[in-house]
Amino acid sequence: MLRLTLKKESNISYHEQLYQQISSSIRNGELPSQEHLPTVRELAAQLKVNYNTVRSVYLRLQQEGLVDCRQGRGTIVSNSVGDGLLTRNPIHLALLAKETIHKVKALGYTMDEFSRVLSCVLPEINQFPVLFLRFTELEVTEYMRLVQYHLPSVMVEGRTIEDFSQQVECDANFLQQYKAIVIPPCVNLKLPKDAPPIVSLDFIPDPTTVIPVMEAYPRNTKVGLICATIRGGAGMINDLYNAGITHLDIRTIEANHAEVFDLITTCDVAYISKPGYMVKPHLLTLPKVKEFQEIPDHHGINELRKLVTH
Repeated sequence: MLRLTLKKESNISYHEQLYQQISSSIRNGELPSQEHLPTVRELAAQLKVNYNTVRSVYLRLQQEGLVDCRQGRGTIVSNSVGDGLLTRNPIHLALLAKETIHKVKALGYTMDEFSRVLSCVLPEINQFPVLFLRFTELEVTEYMRLVQYHLPSVMVEGRTIEDFSQQVECDANFLQQYKAIVIPPCVNLKLPKDAPPIVSLDFIPDPTTVIPVMEAYPRNTKVGLICATIRGGAGMINDLYNAGITHLDIRTIEANHAEVFDLITTCDVAYISKPGYMVKPHLLTLPKVKEFQEIPDHHGINELRKLVTH
């Protein structure tokens, strides 16, 4: 049974309190797979909170693969969460699988056709993969997709830097299965001499969308940058400065910070990063908030392309 308590005196928003309690109950098994959650309207009435608050929490849980929302079935805990065979990122893997199936069906193909083609192409991509490292699971999930988009024929696996470092300490031999290791520019790894080559890859503001808009803002325009971590915010500011954007009054905040709505209110416009969006997806629905679109830097992606194609 779902037991929820909201603290009115807390500095944490109702959305965040509700999300943390439900997601924790799902991850620790208190809410098993296929368990039905109350409807949005029922839970809003039970907790005496706004309907849209509950709706945005359910949407966030669905986007993270923790629940499935189907018309006529209600909201249920996802099957993949309790799958003991999926030890690494089961939620993100299930989400990726669902997205792929939806795209296949949207293009008019049957699952039988997709399965046959998949069995044919698997041998083609059965090669040494590229290992993609980032600080958090959110960064791995979002930025790895950008790498895969620019290098569609390359297998890319992702890990957090902490997880990677622990594995290297236990047994560095696992490195031999990779063609290259992709790291953030600010990271220095101490690896064995026979380790795969390392590629430093940064992600920069999209020069076709973000930069022209930023350049057009009047001097001292108050611009908020919403990110998943403070480190991510510092990186966003540095990227804008490198692109010549120095005339704005820029302020950063973490997406789950209690004062994020206050910052949005005091700014003329706010931008949210991909990882930040994964933390608080409903922020992008606010009129002032735009997506901070990024692309891999040209030098890094070309260096990686040369490594994997030779």
